[in-house]
Amino acid sequence: MQGIDERLIKVILENSQEGVLLLDRRGNILKVNQSFSLMSGYRAKEMLGRNIRRFTTAESNAEFIDDAIEGLWQDGFWQGEITQKKKNNESLHVFLRLSAVLPARGSIRFFVVQITEVADQLNEQELAPRDKLTTDPVTGLPTKGLLLDRIQQAISQAERQHHSVGVLYLGLDGARVNMINSSLGRDKGDLFLKEVTVRLKKCLRTSDSVARISATTFGLMLADVSDGVGAVRNAGVVARKIYESLSEPIMLGEREIDVTAHMGMTLYPQDGAHADELIKNAETALAFARKKGLNNYQFFSTEMTETARKRFELEGNLRLAIDRKELCLYYQPQVCLETGKVIGAEGLIRWIHPELGMISPGEFIPIAEETGLIVPIGSWVLKTACYQLAEWQKKGLPPIRMGVNISAMQFKRNDLAKQVKELLDETGIDPSMLDLEITESAIISDVQKTVETLNQISDLGVKLSIDDFGTGYSSLSQLRQFPFKTLKIDRSFIRDITSNSNAAAIVSAIIAMAHSLNQTVIVEGLETEDQLTIMRELHANEIQGFLFSAAVPADQLTKMLQDNKKL
Repeated sequence: MQGIDERLIKVILENSQEGVLLLDRRGNILKVNQSFSLMSGYRAKEMLGRNIRRFTTAESNAEFIDDAIEGLWQDGFWQGEITQKKKNNESLHVFLRLSAVLPARGSIRFFVVQITEVADQLNEQELAPRDKLTTDPVTGLPTKGLLLDRIQQAISQAERQHHSVGVLYLGLDGARVNMINSSLGRDKGDLFLKEVTVRLKKCLRTSDSVARISATTFGLMLADVSDGVGAVRNAGVVARKIYESLSEPIMLGEREIDVTAHMGMTLYPQDGAHADELIKNAETALAFARKKGLNNYQFFSTEMTETARKRFELEGNLRLAIDRKELCLYYQPQVCLETGKVIGAEGLIRWIHPELGMISPGEFIPIAEETGLIVPIGSWVLKTACYQLAEWQKKGLPPIRMGVNISAMQFKRNDLAKQVKELLDETGIDPSMLDLEITESAIISDVQKTVETLNQISDLGVKLSIDDFGTGYSSLSQLRQFPFKTLKIDRSFIRDITSNSNAAAIVSAIIAMAHSLNQTVIVEGLETEDQLTIMRELHANEIQGFLFSAAVPADQLTKMLQDNKKL
């Protein structure tokens, strides 16, 4: 931000009628304009360098931050309303728009926060701080504070009668709610939430309660769900009833909107003796339910708390791993079945922690995807692989193709083609030796945009492969639209191919289909000679797997190439 860029940023900030904040990737305030200073009562020098969390009340922070983070990492954008305190302690009700600014290279990430005061549109109750509200202005439901009171009352009664109390946290798909607000309007978003409210109420008895906890989260209290095993069974019945109620799409004008949600469930006295403890554990169970996929529920267990603690610790370490140079690439050879020579390698990320040792990608990649760290990590992988390929070329080694996995989130970035071109220019590698591997799940959401992005990359001379084929939703008609040169068959089809005739038939059909589209077929996960024999009979083109070599550090693959190691 030097020279004209700095001056331009200053002009834009100071001429905006909205409050504007520029944050670094950790939420520290880098810039603040005069409009926000006037709005909040804080001078710029009181805010610069401090974390944005310091200027949000604890309750408000807890209610909106999860939804905001989910929207930012999934879509790069979030918007919503929140009530905060000015410097003089008066209420400030604002409409926020948060946008992620993703640079073409590197791991730095900025956030732009645009703030519009909406106090003049709200009644007195809506202007109250969120933790003072007893009724949600959109749905008419009780808020969290009132729900806590009702849970505590139910606990007191259950203690006398030796019964259980159930607490359920239901989280709607935040990205879907944001999509409704941004594409159909906030009035339609409110109608969506009101209809969800109606359906939830129909699933409960008069003694039960439902409350709106945050923008996309509802809390439900089941006053008397028997005891012991009966409590678990009855709470599960209610959960399934709720999912059945939400299974019908909601009509918003002429649009049908599917409802997707997750639920976390806790029970008194098994999971906690107080209302706040039950709520906290329900949130933990909800987080685990989200990991299991759409429309499922999870009962809380003490193991979840320990798992959540370890995950949080691992996430914190992962955020520092790039800067600490703890990440590295291993390379798994890809072998031509006709010649037996190594003709390619797939770059696979490894994390070598100074205290924990080698951490499995199966542990940290899901965390990277959930938090959005997969984008800067993916950029690092792509850059590292390109520079390694350039090094092999400089050494005069036999030319091999470099395969690099591109995550769904990384692929959706608008600057992926630009980033690839810049790396090609920087490293001077032959574009045809770079092979970007993209999974089916990354290409099915927006076919038109996908084709455009893939064609831009293909026009650079870079090869494109569809990875893990057979595990997603691709059809032959879809594949014809994409400029893929290679199809990689997922290892799950190879595992049982020697004992399962159906698996062999499926692989044979996939290979025939790929060849009809003039695509090369790479088979992943080959471990035995019998599997190799079948792949030769089915006319696969290339293989990779432990049969030839596991993924190895760069120096070991260098020696393989120098020694001309063959299958």
